[in-house]
Amino acid sequence: MPAPGPFLGTDALRMGVTKDDLAGPRFRRILHNVYVLASVPDGHELRCRAATLVMPDEAVFCGITAARLYGIATPARDQRIHMAVPAETPTLPRIASIKAHLYTIPPEQIGAYHGWRIIRPERLFLELAATVPRVDLIIAGDQLLRRSLTSHDELDRFLHSPDCHRKRGVQRGRDALEFLDERADSPPETRLRMLLIDSGLPRPVVNQDVYNSWGVWLARPDLSYPDLKIAIQYEGAHHQQDPRQYASDIERDGRLTDLGWLVIRVDKRLLFDHPELVVARVRKARRQRPHC
Repeated sequence: MPAPGPFLGTDALRMGVTKDDLAGPRFRRILHNVYVLASVPDGHELRCRAATLVMPDEAVFCGITAARLYGIATPARDQRIHMAVPAETPTLPRIASIKAHLYTIPPEQIGAYHGWRIIRPERLFLELAATVPRVDLIIAGDQLLRRSLTSHDELDRFLHSPDCHRKRGVQRGRDALEFLDERADSPPETRLRMLLIDSGLPRPVVNQDVYNSWGVWLARPDLSYPDLKIAIQYEGAHHQQDPRQYASDIERDGRLTDLGWLVIRVDKRLLFDHPELVVARVRKARRQRPHC
């Protein structure tokens, strides 16, 4: 009986499983010659485990695949498994869902994460700098810092090391460093922050606690201009669909308002479909608010 995880069809045949069995309802093919029990849910990690069965032992997960294994949000358009393979590898399987990158990665840029053989976070940031849009790169950088997978100093040191000299994406990565913030909670918050910055507004403070005059904690706005008492909150779907979260948000905003703060709430529709309205509201609020 094959294991619950991915297995090679050729191994199953040696164990007595027939070709008809593999083609039947008990099993599901993931890749060429790689199968799994039909009851096992599909997923990115399952497909990565399948890829390790057909790729050389020296192969390393890289690019957006490495980002997803680290739990870093990336644009979801490319669902292929990306793996780096030494350029001198004699033969490689040709599998449409696996993108093999033929180049050698220095050993110090390879690590292990939850059992995966994977590029280190600093190398990942460089690769993303060469392949994803600028704001998505900053989103990824925020999450790398937030999850303590690397630090700002480590990223800066790597991007300015001899190994990165003239590498594709290195300048974009260096330019993005100044915008990273380890306090960012979510990709939409980062996108909102960069919308304001790129529109010429001052850089807002990220997730800074607000206390009243007695030192009692009141709230932690996603973004804020504390000197003007302006709070900017991104309201994801769960903020509206979860009654408890919605009530908590109302109470939070009430505490800020009672202290003289102006709260600007931004949802997905505003951020993605009408970003100019978000910028206009923040700009207007800054003009009208006296310095506190």
